[in-house]
Formats: sequence, structure tokens, C-alpha cells
Amino acid sequence: MNFLRKLFGSNRTEETPAANEGVARPEIKREDFVDDSEPTKESNIVTIAFGTGLPIDAIYTFIGRDYEQEGYDDAMINLDNSYKESKKEIILNELKIRIEQVKLAYNNKLREIEVSISNIEQQGLINTSAQLKAKRQTFLEHIDKIKEIESSINLGDKKFLTMIDSYERGFLKGVAARTIKFFDIENNSQEQN
Repeated sequence: MNFLRKLFGSNRTEETPAANEGVARPEIKREDFVDDSEPTKESNIVTIAFGTGLPIDAIYTFIGRDYEQEGYDDAMINLDNSYKESKKEIILNELKIRIEQVKLAYNNKLREIEVSISNIEQQGLINTSAQLKAKRQTFLEHIDKIKEIESSINLGDKKFLTMIDSYERGFLKGVAARTIKFFDIENNSQEQN
């Protein structure tokens, strides 16, 4: 073996400390890794994800909408109780339309998933099929929840009618503000006489 090593040389290269001294090493600077600059307005933005990111969130967002200012503004324009009641009915109908839209979206997605599951199972892709079945189960749970919400709304459950309560509250505040304004005008005109 020694004979072959002498004849062909060794594949190993041995580095000596003296040979490494002449090699230039890259300089590592603090500013390459640490940002000492002041934070900007854009860097202070915090995003908080809520909900599921699925169509059911549209229903919850609508239910949570605050109509208080709109109710206040409407009362300042028109104090008629029938106007207030018709506006509350409009808000409720908008919610019912939103529910129908979400149900249609889920039903459409369920049909697409069923077709995909069938195709994927024919190809023997078990993991992908299991993922789609889990997604289908989530959609079915959401549809059940939507039916529960719809039933509660039809029974007048206040938990799902907060947007109407906020409109009512705003309308009453508007009526009170308009009444105070009326009395202020009355008092000012009597003082001037």
C-alpha cells in the first residue's frame, strides 16, 4: 500500500496552520444581522386572524356589524317609528340574504369536493382523499351551524340580532339628541323674548 501511495500520491490533503494564515476570511459586520433603525409605521402593523377564513365568517361579521351611527343618523332625519321598523326589517333581510349566499357557497364547494374525492380515490391517493374528507366534514359542520343560526334568528334570539339592537340603540340616541336640540331651540327663543 505504501508503494502505491508513493507512486500515485495521497488523496488526502493536510492543512497546516501556517497555510491557513494567508487565507482571507470574510468580515462579519453587526449591521448585516441587526437592524438598529427606528421602527416605521408600516412595521408596527399587527395582523390578527380570526374566524375560519371560510364563508361562515361572512355571517358572523354581518351579525357583529355596528349600526348604531346609522340608527342615530336616521333618527336625526326622520323620527317616524315606521321608518325605524322598516329599516330594522331591511337589516334583517340583508342578514337572511347573506345566510343564503353562504349556504349556496358551501353547497357548491361540497359538490366540488365530492367529485374530487371520487376522482382521487380512483387514482389511489389515500392521503389526499382523507384531507378532502376532513374538509368536507368541516363544511358539513358549518352548514349545521348556519342552520342553527337561521333557526335562532327566526325565533328572535337576540344573540344573533345584535346589529338590529345596535341600530335601535342608535335610533333612540338620535331621538334623544333631536329632542334635546328642540328644547334648546325653544329655550333660546323664549330667552330672547
